Amino acid sequence: MISAPKMPVLKNSHIYVLTDQEKEELNQLIQSIKLDLNQIDHYTLNQLEKESYKLPEKVIDHLISFKREKNQHGTILFRNLPTDKELPNTPDDGSAPKNKMENVSELLLYLFMLHLGEPIGYADEKNGQIIHDICPIKGKETNIENSGSQVFFTYHTEDAIHPHKPDYLSLVCLRSDHEQKAKTETASIVQALELIPGYAIELLRKPLYRLSPPSSFNSPELSIQTSVLSGNIIQPNLCIHGSLMEGVNEEAQWALEELKKALAEVSSGVVLTPGDLIIIDNHLAAHARTAFTPKYDGKDRWLQRMFVVVDFNKSGASRSIRSHVCMPLKIELELKK
Repeated sequence: MISAPKMPVLKNSHIYVLTDQEKEELNQLIQSIKLDLNQIDHYTLNQLEKESYKLPEKVIDHLISFKREKNQHGTILFRNLPTDKELPNTPDDGSAPKNKMENVSELLLYLFMLHLGEPIGYADEKNGQIIHDICPIKGKETNIENSGSQVFFTYHTEDAIHPHKPDYLSLVCLRSDHEQKAKTETASIVQALELIPGYAIELLRKPLYRLSPPSSFNSPELSIQTSVLSGNIIQPNLCIHGSLMEGVNEEAQWALEELKKALAEVSSGVVLTPGDLIIIDNHLAAHARTAFTPKYDGKDRWLQRMFVVVDFNKSGASRSIRSHVCMPLKIELELKK
């Protein structure tokens, strides 16, 4: 009896640097795709998913392993990817630029993330766009959100308050900040658990935490009460936002502070540079961003972001049949009362 070949064991599975040959193969694949990404419908996504099977074999190996086996970091970083040859100025308002001539960064997001799930957007977030442009915005320097810059953007899971929050998110770098000070920090709950007192873990598993939405959802009056940890004891699901969550009593707040300290201790940071794409498991890892100083000269830090979910059907009642965008959060939470 002939056994099927085993999938290779991947060393340093949280970082993969493409060889120059793999980079060229990927670049040729991207250049061969002639699809209108301004109109993302089922046909376009079907074609993109078929093209995603043509990624370099080792890239696919890493993506499959990350989805099925996970890793202790809750993240995977790909480096030495193709980049857009020319870029317009970094958007000054966080909106998608209309004069970007190539779709290299956007195609990277689709080709990589379609191996992990189905793209999803939110009516409150970037007007329901599937790809988000993440840039500093003048006048919002001290906002603790993606438009801010000069303050530490605290550890959080993405859209933690949303009933259909992403399972994975990805960031691809188009430009670094001028001084390359802005680090994308990630912290794994698997690693942090070892540093948290047992009683604190018990409290974190109880619905003792009031969570408010980010300002981008335009409904600051909304909030939910939830637990921070759930699911598997060794590899739990994490739901946290360092600046929008608080315990309902002194004990609960103490446990939350213990978790924050542990996440900071196990955190690792990377300055994303052009050609980098990081994927974060939104259940296992919190992420943050260190402060930096933008110049507003058209060359500031510019990332693009995409969310995907594994079970797209769970959000079916929140979307129209052909849409990938969930209804406003205010309606979502009202319906759940």
